Amino acid sequence: MSPKPFVCNESICVVTGGASGIGKALCIELARLGAKTIVVVDLNFNAAQKVVHDNLLSFGVNAIAMKANCGVESDMRRVIYTVEIEYGPIHAFFCNAGILSVGSVVDTPNDEWDSLWKINVMQSVYVAKYLMPLYEKRGRGAICITASAAGLLSFPGAVSYAVTKNAAISLAEWLSLTYGSKGILVSCLCPQAVNTPMIGDSDAGPAGLDGIIEADEVARITIDEMQKGKFLITPHKKVVNYFRSKGSDYELWLKKMRKLNTIVEETYKFSPPTIPTSRL
Repeated sequence: MSPKPFVCNESICVVTGGASGIGKALCIELARLGAKTIVVVDLNFNAAQKVVHDNLLSFGVNAIAMKANCGVESDMRRVIYTVEIEYGPIHAFFCNAGILSVGSVVDTPNDEWDSLWKINVMQSVYVAKYLMPLYEKRGRGAICITASAAGLLSFPGAVSYAVTKNAAISLAEWLSLTYGSKGILVSCLCPQAVNTPMIGDSDAGPAGLDGIIEADEVARITIDEMQKGKFLITPHKKVVNYFRSKGSDYELWLKKMRKLNTIVEETYKFSPPTIPTSRL
């Protein structure tokens, strides 16, 4: 058996980090495509409620705001079981909440490493722990993990972000190879720079070299690819070419990345005290 493509119409979907950025855009796109129930999960409950009332109810969907810290296992367990019991079986879960931190191995504090690890990686571990058994019994279901092109290609000047997003991709791969033959779709979203609160008014540093795209375009591409049953989703098309280059000649790729890193160090001179950690 192969993974079964996601069918959006009449589906019950959960989106973490749903109050802004890519998460908000995913909620709107799901509503536009006819989802039955959309659960907007965010640490900022008021912002999640605003998305429900200002953006989703007009589509006629059953939209619910739910507060949760996605780096806390009990919160993810509560979200899954609450939705399953009160609204019905989850068809798709979007592990989208994420944290960006800028800095090197020298100046990134341990507490930032811990925060990024919990949100960018363990969130999806917790979701899989409680959701995959339910999906397995049904023989279908979808999970989409928002990683980053930084996970495929690294990110000069942002070690904790690059490392945790790489781990997120590795987790998504493992889930796909483990559960894909049981009909469960695992997708991994890997964009470069997206116009969200995460990058603010900046040029997104090296991630923005190929342009900054809008969150609604990322959402449209993501849902479209999931409905085709795809694993790797790269809204910036050049990312695939970069990834192939990395695989075909690792040494040459590293040489090019060292040059990019030198440019980044000279141009941006990242300083964590002046560039705060932010949430999608």
